[in-house]
Amino acid sequence: MAAQATAIAVRKAGPDDHGLLLPLFERFYEEEGFEDAVAGVAENLRQILVRDDTAAFVAFAGEDAVGAAAASTSFGLEVGLYAELEDLSVDPVWRGKGVASAIVEAVADWARAKGCSDIEIVLTPHAQAKADLLPWYEARGFVETGRVIYERAL
Repeated sequence: MAAQATAIAVRKAGPDDHGLLLPLFERFYEEEGFEDAVAGVAENLRQILVRDDTAAFVAFAGEDAVGAAAASTSFGLEVGLYAELEDLSVDPVWRGKGVASAIVEAVADWARAKGCSDIEIVLTPHAQAKADLLPWYEARGFVETGRVIYERAL
C-alpha cells in the first residue's frame, strides 16, 4: 500500500500478532546492523507478547502493519518503576508520516498506566549517524542524559 493520507492506529499486540510483528522486527535488526540478533528475535518476541512487564505495539495504516515497537519495564533505585522503548521500527514507505510518533505515544500511555515514572530509549551511534534521531526524540520530550551504556554478556 502506498503511503497516503491514511489514519494511523496503534495498539498493544497480543500473542496472535507474532507472525505479523516478526518480519518488522527482523528487518529492523538487519537495517541496524544487528544481524546476529535476528536468530533470537522470534522466541524473544513470543515472551514479550505474554509477559506482564513487557509489551509490543503494532501500527496500522488501514489493514497494513506499518510499524512496531517493543517496550519493557524495570525498577531502579533512582527513579523507581520506569519503561524502556525498544526497537522502534517503521516501514520505509511510511517514515515521516507520523507512524513513529503514534507508536511513541502508545508506549508512553502503556508505561503511564503501568505506573512508570519515565520512559527511556537507547539510541545507538549507528542509528544516530544514519538518521540523526536526537532532534526527533527531543521534539517528543526526550532529553539526553549523557549516560553511556555498557553491557556484559552472561
